[in-house]
Amino acid sequence: MKQETVKLWAGRTGGFFFTVFEVCALGALLGAITFPVAGKIGGAHKTVAELVVLGVKTGAFFFMVWAPGVALVREFARAGKLKNRAP
Repeated sequence: MKQETVKLWAGRTGGFFFTVFEVCALGALLGAITFPVAGKIGGAHKTVAELVVLGVKTGAFFFMVWAPGVALVREFARAGKLKNRAP
């Protein structure tokens, strides 16, 4: 019984951190794409590389605010599905 509990917690914890990483990476990617486009349309006086770096930092930061909550809900949903499937 003890080994099963450790395995369950390890899987849930790993899934939580992976989800946080996924959400932050998505934010960085979206920031890297949208900031140069919006900056050039808006007439920013920065280079494209500077806008990409700023977009990655800002996107990752704003998505990091939401990432733990999203990951927590996702892991509770997975655990609920696992519990309902158990015989």
